[in-house]
This record gives sequence, structure tokens and C-alpha cells, in this order.
Amino acid sequence: LGVGTGRLAIPIAQAGVATGVHVVGIDSSQAMLEELRAKPHGELVDTYLGHMVRDMPSGPFGVVLIAYNTLFNLLTEHEQRECLQRAAHCLTPGGHIVVDCFVPDDSLPDQLADTTHRSTSTGEILSRWKVDRESQVISGVFTQVSSNAPDISRPYSVRYATVAQVDFMAHAAGMVVEQRWSSYARDAFTDSSVRQITVYGIAPSTSS
Repeated sequence: LGVGTGRLAIPIAQAGVATGVHVVGIDSSQAMLEELRAKPHGELVDTYLGHMVRDMPSGPFGVVLIAYNTLFNLLTEHEQRECLQRAAHCLTPGGHIVVDCFVPDDSLPDQLADTTHRSTSTGEILSRWKVDRESQVISGVFTQVSSNAPDISRPYSVRYATVAQVDFMAHAAGMVVEQRWSSYARDAFTDSSVRQITVYGIAPSTSS
């Protein structure tokens, strides 16, 4: 879901050629999908233009991957719940949903003025944000400042959820936690982890 330019989907499709793995990606950006298709081996990914929840392909799929905070791009709890429910409905028996997202930091200040996020070869990237605690929405802007080009601003909004909240939404969709790590290297997930990668499987009572 939210396949973008295929940074993950294309390598997965390449790795799956020998075993017959079929990769499908959906994104709401025509420009990103065009960039995906123009990449080497981009033709290995079947792409769909549309909203990743309302237009989710019906499958069936063995795995639905929701990577790099994509679940949090849905800005309400209702839409996040619907995403997991629709993903669960399009799984094959024994299928899985993989959710990859950051773990909210309770110490994050409610507001941050322009602060250096990281340096680049020609300047720096500034970050500012504001947190709405009630709706759990972070709205911010990354601004790329360069000495030889106009500033470029990239606004964003995410609706974060705690690990327990994501588990609750997955459980409501008939899924249970099977594995959880803090990285794709399968580092252990602990109370200090800043990222969760969770594999949800179909609950036994709903697998028939």
C-alpha cells in the first residue's frame, strides 16, 4: 500500500521472480507510479492508481505490506481501522499484514520552530511541526535550504497511533500479533524502540 516509486516493491518483485511471487502496488500519485514503471524491472509490479483504502485491490494476497508509516498517512482512526479491515479481507488463508511505523514519543514537544533536521552537500533541511494531542495528528514542514537554489518546502501530516492502538485496530480486523521487531534485521522490540515492524496473522477463529 502506498507503493510510491517502487523502492520496496521492485526489489521484492525481483526476488520473487524465481518463486512466482506476484507484486501489486497502489498509490494515489500518477507521477510516482510513472516513475516506478520507468525504473529497471518496474514492469514486474502491477500498479493501480487510487486511494489505498477505498480502491484497495481485492486480491487475494498472501501478504499486505504497509511500510514506512504509510498507515499513519491516513488521518483518522476510522480510516486506519478500515485500512486494516480491508487488508484482512483480501488475504488468502494463512495470509499476513506487515505494519511498519514509528513508535510515538511522549516527550515530543507540542510545537517546534524551524530546526536543522540534517545537513546536505549544498545546505540543510529544516523541520518544524505542531502536534494536536487530541486527534493524534502531527502537521509539519520540511524545508530544503540551498545556497544555489530556491528553498523547497514539503508539508506533511500524519495521524500517529501507539503500538497498543495499532494492535487494537488489527484485532478488530480479525488479526493477531505473530512477530514484532524494531528493524528489518529483526532486532528485538523493546520499551525503548522507536520503530515497530509487526507481522499480523489471521486469528484462528476467523481463519475458516
